[in-house]
Amino acid sequence: MNEVGIYLNCSKAESLTLARQCQAYLKKRGITVAFLKDQIQEDEDARIYDRQGFFSQPDCLIVLGGDGTLLSVARASCIKAMPLFGINVGKLGFLTEGEAGNYERLLERLIDGEYYVEKRMMLSCRVKRHEDGVSDTYIALNDVLIKNAGFRMMDIKALAGDAVIDTFRADGLIISSPTGSTAYSLAAGGPVVAPGTDVMVVNPVCPHRLHDRAYVISADEKITARFDPQESDIIVSIDGQTMVAVDARDEVCVERALHTANLIRLNGVSFYERLRNKLSADVLDGEHRR
Repeated sequence: MNEVGIYLNCSKAESLTLARQCQAYLKKRGITVAFLKDQIQEDEDARIYDRQGFFSQPDCLIVLGGDGTLLSVARASCIKAMPLFGINVGKLGFLTEGEAGNYERLLERLIDGEYYVEKRMMLSCRVKRHEDGVSDTYIALNDVLIKNAGFRMMDIKALAGDAVIDTFRADGLIISSPTGSTAYSLAAGGPVVAPGTDVMVVNPVCPHRLHDRAYVISADEKITARFDPQESDIIVSIDGQTMVAVDARDEVCVERALHTANLIRLNGVSFYERLRNKLSADVLDGEHRR
C-alpha cells in the first residue's frame, strides 16, 4: 500500500483533528496521504485531488465519520471499486471498522495487511417517469425507502419481476440490501441478513394489516413499486440522504446494482460479533440515558 486517501466529515470538528493524526502516522510509515480538494485545499505533505482523482487514485480511502459518511462515500467511489476503511467519529458506527480513540492500532493493522476486502451488494433504483418515459437512476448501499412526505398512509403495489407480491397499505415501503437489513429495515421489524447473501428485503413500514411482514427475495429479481393514481406527495429516499419526488403515475424499480461497495475488514472480527457488540452497546447506551 503506497497511497491512502483520507475523507473527512467536515461537520464534525474532531474529524479534522483525527485526519491530521492519521496523516502523521501514515507519513511515519512511509505512506503518501491524499485529500479531497473540497475538504483540504492545500497541504505540502499530501496530494490534493478533485473528486474524480480522489475516488479513483489512492489504494484505499480512510473514511472518518459515522455510517452516514461511509454510505455517501460508498456511492461516490463504487464505480472504481475503491476499498473503504471506516473509523467511527459518529454514534453507532456499524459499518465502520473501529473507534477514533484506537486509530493508531487500526492503521497499524491496515498498513501491515491484516485485513480482507468484503464486497457488499448495492442497489440500483430507477425512477421511470410517466410523463416523458425518462428514467433517473440512483445507487444505494443500505436501502430505498418509499414514503408519503405528509406522513400519511399510502397504497403501494410491489412486484417481483412480473409477479405481484402484494399491495401494501402502510406508512411506506423499505427495499433493503443485506447491508441495509441492519438499518431502518431492522427497526421496522425486518430480518437480519448476513452480508454475503444475495437477497433483497421488501419490508412495509407500519402496515395496516396485522399479517403483513417483510419478504426476502432473490437479488436476481427486479422489485417494482406502483401507486394508486390518487396518491400524492410521494418521496423516494436513497440511503436516507437523497430525496426524489415521485408522481403517482411513475414507477420505482429496484434491483441489484452492477457495482459493489468494498469494505476493508480487519481479520478476526466476524459480522455476527460486530452485530452483537454494536447492538448491545446501543441498548446499554439507551439504558444509561434513561
